[in-house]
Amino acid sequence: MRKSTLRGRTICIILAAAAIAVLVGGVIAEEKQQPGYSQIKYQADASSYRWDGKDRILALKGNVKFTQGDTSLTADKVDYKESTNTATAVGNLKIYDDQNTVTGDLCTISFKDKKGSVTGNVQLLIKPKPDGGKSIKSEWKDDTVVTCNVLDYFYKEKRAVIPGALTIKQKKRVVTADSGTYFAREELAKLTGNIKGHDDKNRHNFQAPSVTISLKDSDQWIEADKATGSFYVEDEDEVAQPEKKE
Repeated sequence: MRKSTLRGRTICIILAAAAIAVLVGGVIAEEKQQPGYSQIKYQADASSYRWDGKDRILALKGNVKFTQGDTSLTADKVDYKESTNTATAVGNLKIYDDQNTVTGDLCTISFKDKKGSVTGNVQLLIKPKPDGGKSIKSEWKDDTVVTCNVLDYFYKEKRAVIPGALTIKQKKRVVTADSGTYFAREELAKLTGNIKGHDDKNRHNFQAPSVTISLKDSDQWIEADKATGSFYVEDEDEVAQPEKKE
């Protein structure tokens, strides 16, 4: 009798262990990346799930944070629509990764296209990669701030497209243009239309219809089409003369 009882208990333990293994295995399988899908993580102080008659909406409020890959978005409020795989974010808006930070009033995100369209008081903060040498890159080693009204940030490509007027400021340098694109991975900036630049440090002014800047370690250059400008050089003949006493 004891043998049959022990045998029964052993079988129960084995079956229980097998059931646990199946459950754990299922959870682990769910955590793995599914082919054709990209995982998006989120957190918020409050959330609700509702149907507006056309779409199912996930509404998040308070310290909202979305993360996809190496890019995160934070805001006071985010509404996510399932059918279009898009979201709108407002309030203390920020999209950021290791090199770039975008802020503004409103953002429409397409998770399929990995694109954030930001409008209203837009700022793009660019943090250049470290460089210890004397080069174009080291001359622009400080953070650069780009301001505009509209910016499309393709966060997987690390590409920022500004379709309208923009201003670039970096220490005592200021550049304005009608439009521009910044390629963070390639470390390449392209500006187009009515470009005007002023550098207080080197006392250099220039104008050009288009400018391209490469900041790669092994390939650094600046190109401007049909540029005009002015700069100053030391000139002993131009030393200020003392005023004559009357």
